[in-house]
Amino acid sequence: MRRFLPLTLLLVSLLGRLSAAIPFPHESSDLKMDPAASFGTLPNGLRYVVRANKEPRERASLRLLIEAGAIHEKDDQQGLAHFLEHMAFNGSKHYPPDSLIKFFQRMGMNFGGDTNASTWYNRTLYLLELPDTKTETLAEGMKVFRDYADGLLLRIDEIEKERGIILSEKRTRDSVGYRTSIATNNFMLRGTMFARRDVIGTDAVLKEAGRDRFADFYDAWYRPELMSVVVVGDIDPQAVIRQLTEAFASTQARGPARPQPDLGQVPDFKGVNPFYHYEAEAPDTNVTLATVTPYQKEPDTAANRVKHLPRSIAHAILSRRLSILAKKEGAPFKNGGGGASESYNFYRQSIVSLTCRAEQWADALGVADQELRRALEHGFQKPELQEVVANFRNGLEQAVKTASTRRSDAIADEIAETLLDRDVWTTADDDLALYGPALEKITVTDCLAALREAWSPAHRLVMVTGNAKIAGASPATEAITAAYEKSLAVAVSAPEAMKEATWAYTQFGKPGKVAKREHVADLDVTLLQFENGVRLNLKRTEFEANRIGMTVRIGNGQLSEPSDQPGLSSFAGQTFIAGGLGRHSADDLRQILAGKNVGAGFGVGSDAFVINGGTNRDDLLLQLQLVTARITDPGYRPEAARQARKAIEDRYLSFEHTTSGPFMLEVARLIANGDTRFGLPPKEQMLQRNLAEVKAWLTPELTRGPIEISIVGDFDPDATIAAVAQTLGALPARESKALTAESRPVAFPTTPFTRDFAIDTEIPKGVISLYWPTTDGRDVRRARRLNMLGEVFSDRLRIKVREELGDAYNPGVGSSSSDLFAGYGYIQSSVTIDPPRAKQVSDIIVQIAADLAEKGVTDEELDRAKKPVLTSLRESARSNQYWLGSVLARAQSRPEVLEWCRSRYADNEAISSAELSELAKTYLGAARASRVTVVPAGKSAAASAGAAVEAAPKK
Repeated sequence: MRRFLPLTLLLVSLLGRLSAAIPFPHESSDLKMDPAASFGTLPNGLRYVVRANKEPRERASLRLLIEAGAIHEKDDQQGLAHFLEHMAFNGSKHYPPDSLIKFFQRMGMNFGGDTNASTWYNRTLYLLELPDTKTETLAEGMKVFRDYADGLLLRIDEIEKERGIILSEKRTRDSVGYRTSIATNNFMLRGTMFARRDVIGTDAVLKEAGRDRFADFYDAWYRPELMSVVVVGDIDPQAVIRQLTEAFASTQARGPARPQPDLGQVPDFKGVNPFYHYEAEAPDTNVTLATVTPYQKEPDTAANRVKHLPRSIAHAILSRRLSILAKKEGAPFKNGGGGASESYNFYRQSIVSLTCRAEQWADALGVADQELRRALEHGFQKPELQEVVANFRNGLEQAVKTASTRRSDAIADEIAETLLDRDVWTTADDDLALYGPALEKITVTDCLAALREAWSPAHRLVMVTGNAKIAGASPATEAITAAYEKSLAVAVSAPEAMKEATWAYTQFGKPGKVAKREHVADLDVTLLQFENGVRLNLKRTEFEANRIGMTVRIGNGQLSEPSDQPGLSSFAGQTFIAGGLGRHSADDLRQILAGKNVGAGFGVGSDAFVINGGTNRDDLLLQLQLVTARITDPGYRPEAARQARKAIEDRYLSFEHTTSGPFMLEVARLIANGDTRFGLPPKEQMLQRNLAEVKAWLTPELTRGPIEISIVGDFDPDATIAAVAQTLGALPARESKALTAESRPVAFPTTPFTRDFAIDTEIPKGVISLYWPTTDGRDVRRARRLNMLGEVFSDRLRIKVREELGDAYNPGVGSSSSDLFAGYGYIQSSVTIDPPRAKQVSDIIVQIAADLAEKGVTDEELDRAKKPVLTSLRESARSNQYWLGSVLARAQSRPEVLEWCRSRYADNEAISSAELSELAKTYLGAARASRVTVVPAGKSAAASAGAAVEAAPKK
């Protein structure tokens, strides 16, 4: 055998060289590839890119790109590219059926997060996030990918088992948005392969396709010259290349090469082309103007990249104008934007789209047309250009400053995308060097020329989709054409000149002094208190270069919400930022802060109002000035309320037709024993909320309430303390005591309940949710064990409800244990189901829980649940988000969180199956389960495909 082995390897090598390898784009471009990445092609045509990267430490991100997707399917294979992706987890040469996911778990990988795959029209992408970079772990990753490449078993029994899961996923995807997208795609690209293929496939194929059709697709398209392997992580690149070569060198095509599919021809649209798609259950209506023309991929060169920059800026300015108009009194739309792009080496489109209420569709269409024509006829203003250019440049500069700590998963995804799109993988430095000078030279004349070029095709697609019911004697498409032509008759004038605005918030009083300072050495956390009572928590990290995260907790949040004003928290959350500041509107702020790394989001928490933001060293003081201005001089402008009411109308309309409605309007409050702070009130009550109520509630809280600010990231400690002293530290004295949860306790219902809801929908899917009351999370050890029990429960659900029965695509379980409200907590399981199966699946889930309560958790189950959790804990320790959100945010008001941080890894590692079994026995008995079921109201699922679609002939 040893004598013949060299000859065999030589033959494999010679056969491999016959494969037509896809060249890398940088080989024929003036753009430089990233020098930190190693590019190579094996003799069989398989390409690879390997790059060392330090974040996250001791982990690696792997991608296997297959350049085959839905457009490569035969007519009798529709949906099999995606189905085949599922089958990769259901048995291969080295991983028998039902073993791969458990193998991943034992390695410390989470199914769905660390190991997953996706399919699209032109590709299938597999991903692995390895828990470590040991040689043997990397070898396992390569082995898994090699099995995906040419070792799938495609057993008939596994195909039959997976059919139910695929159909469940198809049901889960179904929505009015999804149906509208398919209908619009079929209009814009009618006659092409993109209109004839849906990635999820057809019921007929999914239910009936035999193994031969799977094997035909697999053998034809899973071939090395259509494959690329990407490895990015804390690795030795040369060692990985050797492993990769050894793993994939002998990969061979199992069938003859097949020509790339004929995608058809982009429709030759002329004149006005109206399109109407009605969805009674849509929460709003979209009006769209578009052009679609053929496109062939241009080489990725410096000149071609810069060429499209004015076009992007022009559409960004147009989108900015629409955003301003949407806030005006009487505006017939709530938001809108525009853009231009090329897709799939096949078509180019330009688009302007607005969202409105059903009865406003004609007026909104007029705005879309007239604002587009206003830009095309009169161009842009220099201040508009300066604002957008500043933001473009800032994005490039920040990419350079943060490049050294980019995450491997993001880099791996981008490399895979560039390989697919035939683009050069360039560095942030080179991007800035290319685009920076170009941005300096761009003029308003350049942007106008680019916009006119983008909209030069001699046709317009005029589309109205959503809940606008266009009725009358004439077809809807004729009404759309008439409305569009009516708008065309309106002359447009140049826009009003922009006014310059200057930042008005730089002084807040005499800088405050630090009264107390403590350094927590083992956590490297510094805790300070200013003389005015403002608390400051600091942790300097190296995890994200030139990034700083900030959280400010103020007052008492929902603990102080007036009980006779239900929904006030939600209304405040929607209007506070949109109302701008006393001396600057939200639109003014966008102009003033252009090119700066500042921002401040607002939310109402259970026990505090929270302002979150992100910045860098250069803009830290400005960020703190913005936050302090939000606290001291909020705007409460009427446009905020107008926008909020539009959103409320749409949201409640959506609630009538989607499963989220009952959960938001009734169940959220039900499981809190009727507490009005939970969920949302009825629509008529929600619409009663107003800015006067928001101002009356927030003013005393913002003026006197306790403030705790936490800052994590790449900052200079002394400069940061000085900046806080000039802003929050300079405010008048704050109250030191906050309300306690005992003032407004929360409880789960004492008696189990069953609630059934019926919603008015033609979408044939329902949701079941089950609840088992537990207890609070004040005892962190118990909370961790309840979380781990939820992981075990969830995995049993996956095995039974998804894998064995095929009843659900995404069954899940989670534990919610409040560390604020004494005694309040629950374990919840939620599943999207086929409505006729609701009762059976609900019974199965209750029985799974009862079996856990009776028989307990096995050591093997715990091991598979625990290891991914430990991997996640290790990684989060190098995450600014973890330190900011879980530790520092309450480090002084709730100092026990510091001890929670210290103990979390060791304590999770110490969890035993006996402990989980005891908790299951205590909480998961069948008699303790409460059930909620939401299904369509007495309508045939067969009628679900009855949405109206109308398209007129070319005109």
